[in-house]
Amino acid sequence: MTLLHRVNVNELPRNHLKAETGDAGREVNRIQTVSREKEERHHIRHEHTGEGNRDERVLRVPMTERPGTGTLEEAWNLAPRGTEASTLVPVPDAECARVRVHGCGAQHSRRDSLEAAVQADPGLQLRAERLIRGLNDEPHGARPLYIWNQDSPGIGPALDDVSMDDLSLRFQTVKKVQPRFASDHARLQTHVLHLVNKQLAEGGGASSATGTPLSTIRVIKLWYLLPGILHSFDGRIARKKRYNSLKRGDISSVLPWLIEYTKAASARSRGPAREDTPDDKFKRAARACRHSGGVKDAARALLADQPSPGNDETWARLKAKFPHEDPVQVEQAIAEAIAASRTEEEEGSAPRWRPETEFDPQVLLQVINSRSSNSGAGNDGQRFSHLKSIVNTKIGREEFSNAMSSLWRRLINDPNAFPPEFWTLWKQSSLIALGEKCRPVCIGMTWRRLIAAGTVREWKPKLEEIFREADQFGVAVAGGVEQVAMDAQLVHQTGHWVVQTDCSNAFNTGKRTAIMAQAAKSVPDLVGYIARCYDEIPAKAIYTMDSGERRTIECKSGVQQGDGMGPPLFCFILVPIVLKLRAKYDHLGVCLKAYMDDISLHFKNITAENIQVIPDLVDELEAVGIIVNRGKSSALPPPGHDVTPAERRLLGDAGLPIAEEGITVVGVPIGTDAYVEDIAMKVITEGGADKLARMLVRMPDKQVAHLVTSQSLTQRSGYIERGINHKLVKGACKRLDNMVMWVLEATMGLRDTEVEEEFFQDDCQPDRFKLKPYQQAQARLSTGAGGLGLPAAVMRRFSASLGNLVGTLPAVIAALRGPLGESVRVRIPGTVLVERMGDAIKELNQEHAISVEILKGILPPSWVEWALEPTGETGRRQPTVAELAAHDGESTTPRKAQHKLGKAVNKIQLEKFMESLEHLPQEAVPPTRDNPYGGQEARNMAYARTRSSQGQGGHAFLRAAPTDRAREIPSNEFVYATRRALGVEEFLAERCPRCHRGREGEIITTVHARTCRRDGAQVNMHEPLKYALSRALNGLRVKHDVESGAPFTGERNLSMDIVIRPGALTNASSPGYRNKGILLDVTHADPQAQVHLRNGSATSDGIAAQASEARKRQHYARPGHVSFDERSFKLTTLAVESFGRLGEEGYEFIDELATHAVGGRDGGTMALKGVFKERLLQIVSVATQVAISRRVQRYKLALRGRQDAENRRTRSTSDQSTPMIWGWSVDAS
Repeated sequence: MTLLHRVNVNELPRNHLKAETGDAGREVNRIQTVSREKEERHHIRHEHTGEGNRDERVLRVPMTERPGTGTLEEAWNLAPRGTEASTLVPVPDAECARVRVHGCGAQHSRRDSLEAAVQADPGLQLRAERLIRGLNDEPHGARPLYIWNQDSPGIGPALDDVSMDDLSLRFQTVKKVQPRFASDHARLQTHVLHLVNKQLAEGGGASSATGTPLSTIRVIKLWYLLPGILHSFDGRIARKKRYNSLKRGDISSVLPWLIEYTKAASARSRGPAREDTPDDKFKRAARACRHSGGVKDAARALLADQPSPGNDETWARLKAKFPHEDPVQVEQAIAEAIAASRTEEEEGSAPRWRPETEFDPQVLLQVINSRSSNSGAGNDGQRFSHLKSIVNTKIGREEFSNAMSSLWRRLINDPNAFPPEFWTLWKQSSLIALGEKCRPVCIGMTWRRLIAAGTVREWKPKLEEIFREADQFGVAVAGGVEQVAMDAQLVHQTGHWVVQTDCSNAFNTGKRTAIMAQAAKSVPDLVGYIARCYDEIPAKAIYTMDSGERRTIECKSGVQQGDGMGPPLFCFILVPIVLKLRAKYDHLGVCLKAYMDDISLHFKNITAENIQVIPDLVDELEAVGIIVNRGKSSALPPPGHDVTPAERRLLGDAGLPIAEEGITVVGVPIGTDAYVEDIAMKVITEGGADKLARMLVRMPDKQVAHLVTSQSLTQRSGYIERGINHKLVKGACKRLDNMVMWVLEATMGLRDTEVEEEFFQDDCQPDRFKLKPYQQAQARLSTGAGGLGLPAAVMRRFSASLGNLVGTLPAVIAALRGPLGESVRVRIPGTVLVERMGDAIKELNQEHAISVEILKGILPPSWVEWALEPTGETGRRQPTVAELAAHDGESTTPRKAQHKLGKAVNKIQLEKFMESLEHLPQEAVPPTRDNPYGGQEARNMAYARTRSSQGQGGHAFLRAAPTDRAREIPSNEFVYATRRALGVEEFLAERCPRCHRGREGEIITTVHARTCRRDGAQVNMHEPLKYALSRALNGLRVKHDVESGAPFTGERNLSMDIVIRPGALTNASSPGYRNKGILLDVTHADPQAQVHLRNGSATSDGIAAQASEARKRQHYARPGHVSFDERSFKLTTLAVESFGRLGEEGYEFIDELATHAVGGRDGGTMALKGVFKERLLQIVSVATQVAISRRVQRYKLALRGRQDAENRRTRSTSDQSTPMIWGWSVDAS
């Protein structure tokens, strides 16, 4: 049965629609496009013209009832390719009626039968009309991807059965969206978000008379439940079946199962909290690392606090942390704030500030991509990893991002369009307690965190202006923590007092009345949204007891945990207080600086008049609900100052103890050198570095352990390196470096590695390390320079300290004001901070060989000239304030300066490392059976190894995170690879049973195990590489054949490893790759093999790979003997050296493949090319290292089998032959 309608080709959507029609769950399962040839055969002619309009096509709606199913299958002819969705217009009902009434003059028996069936069934008639009208439902040009909506028979009734109490459950969801579901997942999420926007645009909000419309409640429930429906752990319904059910518009069976499963999981008794074992933490860390951006999450998993027991004691302590505020006063403050925000600007005043580009979808995409895939889910189960999966698709980057922007715009500009049910769900969160102190952590909706983060990003210029004016550096101020710390250091070192206050539970106790009052003044256009987030509908934090009971805390004071706008809202509380006290005490030599709730006060001197700022501050904070803990607050006198009795009395009356040695401001110690050094050391010993190191050496997954070591453990001193001068942090950095090297040796499995307790009790001294100094130096190089990516904190401290000074010192000097500021300004040149800054610059130049030109290209030239001036009789002259305040360097931000200076230092370290290889012996010192790792490699072997590891692609496996199987390295193979990378070779035997090497006293090591020509080394390396590349090509949907002889002539019986078909790389930049097929020959070359050493692999880069490429050209395409059609195919050799370096042809192929992957020639995102290229290099590197490691393991097993056979032969007189082991007999001589 076919229903025909005449439509204009420019009036139909080209989306692949799937919808539901018919009564009793009848559904439309299929929509397809008819080709132009088929269209011509079914073209309808106008009665009055006798011919069809060339812009029109036939809309065919065939409907057939499948026996026994009760469902209808329907297909639509869609617009031709190229029709833009944004310009589409729905089919007018009048046109459809005209065709239905007048007909087209042609005989269509199936159509007539269907029309008769439709006329006889009112239900079908109604559904057909809805089907036609459905195309015109979506406002603003957005088109539904499926015709069903929240009111469809398979959707609406199922949603009605779900209560709001059911929606307070915590829906557990998987983290990762499987690639096969990515497209459907993006389409479903986009469709539901369109439904939400459409319903709200039609005025679906609440009204005082009728309440919230049923359709609005349904669409909100559907949007909230969608992550749970798609990603629930419930295995009773297969995930594919869930997707198919939702695509059909039928959740009548899926949704009840989800609610039942979630209720059962929530009510299940957990029992007393079990303390996590190390194995539990190892497993969580390994799982975290298998998601994008999960290395830091893996480190946090290893150091995580134990969850607090879910008992009544914990519950009581949690409730005490959430005080209540008078709701009447809050409502009054909200009403006043809304009224103030709506007040028209005074005549002649500047218009309100708004972002230049508001509600930009790209901002939301940036937020999504910046978040960790391991980020926790809210109660709805939505995760940032789910959103990442969506935005990685085309529809996600386009339609979904625009739909998010529409929701964002409506939330900010018209928050009252959303009904109370929406805000109840928007504000609820799950609550957990951590540690002995029962630290509360609330996990709010991912959607709320996303919208809040996007709003803060767009409003950052305005927020920075507001907070800089109030000396609040906690939000929107770049480098704010460094500025607060350096300001306190300079005030102290110039002979003034510093007072640090401590506020208790400030974020939960700050009054919302103060927040709303300041928000109305500072960001009036955001008041509507803020008011709805903090109005009379309480934000519920749901806590689950060990018994399974769910209890709720209503957050009625302070900023809500889990709210991305919480930090700026809290800072609003302090803005009027700081401004008021500054106006009152600035002329008395008092200055206030704040970093969120860390408030420090700077005094020119302590007097009876200005000390009153302390009680005034305490009273002002108490008035807004913030309590100052005076017992934890303290006052630091100037260096060398003897506190007078009067000062001691004044400070005592103010309730402030005196810190004789030092204090900590925003985590940076300030005081005597001994105090600063002690705190810096505690940051390493008690701040997690020691504990993390002890955990890493026991971690079974060595690849994850190395990633955590390189990206987390080595960075544990980064904060104090920036905040403390390079001399005082040196001891802490040395200890961290020694711990990193100890972890490396332990994870490499070297024998006689330092016993743990003995090592830590000996203050991590390096005198018994097994790695030789040049190997340690190589390990500290970057992976691109041939190292292991374990940077030395002792060297990094220079770039960190000076980089911080470049961007921070001029800004701090410029911000000085008042009597205190003038006093500080004139004394800055004589401070210890400036003196040691000069020492650092001089040390870099004279001891580490950083040239003056490089230093002047990174640091302000005036600093370099002053620091390197010849020292006079009285020592180095003091610089002028103008020289210190100069901002004339090329790098004006701390990040850029630190990066450039770090690269310069690393380059010098690489040169020193290469020079150290000259001191190695010409002949190798082999390991022994008693000391299997104690050998010394020869000079030429070391040079060949390092040159290969420094090339393009070298050591890429060390950067590979195991987010997919292609980049996952088993632990044993990873251990062998890291040993090999540093030249640590193992004793295996005294002679080789295959090639008989060793008969003249040569020891067989793992070098020979991977280069023995008689044991199939090439085959062992070749096959894994070939199939790894084939899987990568399949992932990129590049058509190819493996082991194909089709391109070759019949004269020679040849086959090629991989044959990429002509035209498969359509987006490659080179015509040779774009138009021709690629004959990809994969080969492996070891630069430490004797043949390559003789050819110069120790003195020139890439010799081994070049030789392999030349050999392949000679084999397949030597002049006069070309065995394939060069007009249709291009021969490319992918030669990989043992330490990762690729040949020129192989690297060119990887580059072209990455260009094709991002659609480089057809408007693709070339910014992603580097990501694809790095991933391909890692896949090749991982496959190479795993293959080599397994090759060595096979060789060792064969040796062991031969030794066992020889032992059996000496004990037996039988003449039985021994079995075949790995392809050859152990009896072979």
